[in-house]
Amino acid sequence: MNIEVLDCTLRDGGYVNNWKFGYQNIQYIINSLVTAKIDYIECGFLKDIVFDSDYSIFDDFKNVPVYNTNLKYALMVNYGDVDLEKIFKFDSSKFILRIAFKKEKSIEAIEYCEKLIKKGFSVFVNPMNTISYSYLELLDLIKKINSIKPDTLTIVDTLGQMDKSDTLSLFYLFDKNLDKSISLGYHSHNNLAFSFSNVLAILEQNTNRNIIIDSSLFGMGRGAGNLQTEVLTQYLNDNCSKHYDLVQILKTIQECINPIFAKTPWGISVPYRIAALNSCHPDYAKFLIDRNVSVDKIDKILKLVPMNSKDVFQSELIVELYERAIKSLY
Repeated sequence: MNIEVLDCTLRDGGYVNNWKFGYQNIQYIINSLVTAKIDYIECGFLKDIVFDSDYSIFDDFKNVPVYNTNLKYALMVNYGDVDLEKIFKFDSSKFILRIAFKKEKSIEAIEYCEKLIKKGFSVFVNPMNTISYSYLELLDLIKKINSIKPDTLTIVDTLGQMDKSDTLSLFYLFDKNLDKSISLGYHSHNNLAFSFSNVLAILEQNTNRNIIIDSSLFGMGRGAGNLQTEVLTQYLNDNCSKHYDLVQILKTIQECINPIFAKTPWGISVPYRIAALNSCHPDYAKFLIDRNVSVDKIDKILKLVPMNSKDVFQSELIVELYERAIKSLY
């Protein structure tokens, strides 16, 4: 297999600091990842907003501070955030568009992707919480993906709940049924501390397919964070004949990421693990952590979250469950 790395620090890491990295840091991180020879650099979100250069959220490709346009840069669009007609006005050669969508919007989102592809855009398809699809739903999804032929389909572990068995089950299904011309991506969250071991399980498989692994600097991301770029690239250098510049990556962490971590830390914790075990959005756990709820009570409260509300944080719901639980648990 051919393995590539997609660094998503400026996009997924932005959940930590509300995407306010500062213009100079955004420039520095992008240029450092270029120097480190990272294959894909996700520069942030594309949204219909009033642009502010201190944030890694963009309203137009031209506002992203990149200079070497021959490299592979990406922006993510949450389906429904940006009208197609606005994107059609942009230069389709500039950026890869990663389209993320919830399962209930999959039909409309794939049609959206198809229209972008027909306009000449390079598209990565990111079905959120991929593990939540049934076997038949996945086969139907793959059939639709094969018909539009995007560059990449990404397995997305939105809730950080997947273990090796889950990962390989999805990998085998996609690798067997997905058109061979389509790359297969993997995006994980580290709530169970399984991100790296899940990636190793993928890398041990015998396939000729191109594989793209998402990671972020120092694992920067909401809650428990993501797979660490420095860990992934070192492994690939040592075991897969890659030549990523690890010193440049570590320098960028020290200069740009550590100051953010000092103010707003992320990483593996017991409550985030409990959230993953209950297939719940990590912000539910964060809400309860911030109120000093004990781990056993967090578990009991998260078990009360309705199935259709687990993967999307609803503040009114957790407030109601928390207040109800105070009366019954204390």
